[in-house]
Amino acid sequence: MSIRNRALTSTVLGGILAVAILTPAVAREATQGRLENADTEPQNWLIGFQNYSSHRYSRLNQINRSNVDKLRVAFVLPMNDGLRGRNTANFEQHALVDDGFLFIDSGNGMTYKVDVRSGTKGIVMWKADAAVSKELTGAERGMAFWGNNVYTDLLDGRVIAVNRDNGEFVWDKQIARVPHPKSSGVNVSKESFSAAPLAADGKIIVGQSNGDGGTRGWVAAINALSGNEVWRTYSVPAPGEFGHDTWADDHGAWKTGGAAFWTTGSYDARQRLTIWGAAQPVPMFDPEFRPGDNLYSNSAMAFDIDTGKIKWFFQYTPNESWDYDEQGVHMLVDAPFGGTARQMVVHFGRNGFYYQLDRTNGQFISATQYVDLVTWTAGIDPKTGKPIEHNPSLKLQAYIPATRWARADTAPKTACPALPGGTRWQPPAYNPVKRIAYLAGEDGCQRHMIVPAVTLADGGIDEKGRRAPGTRADFGLHGLTAAIDVTTGKVIERLATPYANQSGILATAGGVIFTATVDGAVLALNDETLAELWRFETGIGIKAPPISYSVGGKQFIAIAAGAQQPAGFPELGERGWGASLFVFSL
Repeated sequence: MSIRNRALTSTVLGGILAVAILTPAVAREATQGRLENADTEPQNWLIGFQNYSSHRYSRLNQINRSNVDKLRVAFVLPMNDGLRGRNTANFEQHALVDDGFLFIDSGNGMTYKVDVRSGTKGIVMWKADAAVSKELTGAERGMAFWGNNVYTDLLDGRVIAVNRDNGEFVWDKQIARVPHPKSSGVNVSKESFSAAPLAADGKIIVGQSNGDGGTRGWVAAINALSGNEVWRTYSVPAPGEFGHDTWADDHGAWKTGGAAFWTTGSYDARQRLTIWGAAQPVPMFDPEFRPGDNLYSNSAMAFDIDTGKIKWFFQYTPNESWDYDEQGVHMLVDAPFGGTARQMVVHFGRNGFYYQLDRTNGQFISATQYVDLVTWTAGIDPKTGKPIEHNPSLKLQAYIPATRWARADTAPKTACPALPGGTRWQPPAYNPVKRIAYLAGEDGCQRHMIVPAVTLADGGIDEKGRRAPGTRADFGLHGLTAAIDVTTGKVIERLATPYANQSGILATAGGVIFTATVDGAVLALNDETLAELWRFETGIGIKAPPISYSVGGKQFIAIAAGAQQPAGFPELGERGWGASLFVFSL
């Protein structure tokens, strides 16, 4: 069926609505060569985290320390389809830009193509609606280019390919297939996607994100042309697989073990490795339900992009129980450390420590505390990279017992950092010229106690083993931006803000980094001192990362706004329902 109204074309395909304004604009293909060399196209933003190394660094310098205070709103694009009708949602999308056309996902399966070539307004060229159920909550964090398509993975477990020129659906595949127990419709699944896909070597790499729901995490590769699955690798080993003995219970806890992937991985094209962070074990607060180190939860994992084979891993916190999941961004950095040139993976841990690993084999190099206060461990062993108290002969770790909840406890316990940790999904950045890594996060402490988990049939779980009702209290929460010298692993500077930084960092060649806080403030900071140089109050909560692009030689900063009330900041109220894209220029 097609309905024509002036230059507007509507096409219904398999229950999916695509709306396109007819345009002669034809996209250049996103080839492997272009994506591997994304740094050489600073006018574009071709990959969600800017390049395969996840640096989020723009070589553009028109906006710099000397003039950033003159930054103004170029235009605002309302995205009324974002957050529509959902009880809880966050607009956490990064945009992509190619030759003056911006692409963004509304957060519930609506893909936009926007003409931003004028620099003064955004013209929606088409919208492609994947018809995701409004009952689903969560966040979709972005998309990927490959060839002439734009790819999105969805909250309902589907992955879609949309033609960039006309908004038509190329294919639509159900990749995650576990039925949701509360589902009455076909578009609801217990497995889910929230991390943006990664496109590389003709494959779309996706990570199953809903470990909290009692599923097993996995990473899968999908053929970009056909939508057929190429490989799938689970992050919780099954019987007979390496690491299964680290789930030492007698009731099949591995079947609901979590270790999901809800932040996009990086890609080392030379080694053909894609490196992702796996989240916490489930149930998250009840380690007695799942004795053992619980591989590969809270681990950096390197997958062979052709086969999915795990080439190496490093587990940060074995048998963890504070929800300090390490699914966050793992940046790839080539820099000297200790006088030796190193190929590294650098990671800001949710547990309060910054880590550097050898990218060729996953071996530990160094760790540095970057939050104000850590109480769950006395520190990181400089030889093993594990918490000092970790005892590999124990099935149930003690760490610092005064901070670790146990089934026998009758009162809440306190641990630092807070449940949001130092950081979660919000992407860091890396300046390869100054060799500085930047964190966007928060700081504080948490207090609560657990309700023990109960095993159901066939490895099922009643999803207790979480916070006891009414006992959670994150306190002392505030925003944190940090800068670390990767050549030493030491903190250079830190900036505390009244509200959490759940947005992310954009580093630029202009000596400025950009970020935003959950109260809706967009900030420009000196990239060495972190001194504030400029701010703009959007009035809308922000949890999306900024990007930069240029058109006709003019540089722009773009960021999506729209987020629910963040935990720990009730005074902000509900600011989240005005989803919009803000674009700034001089």
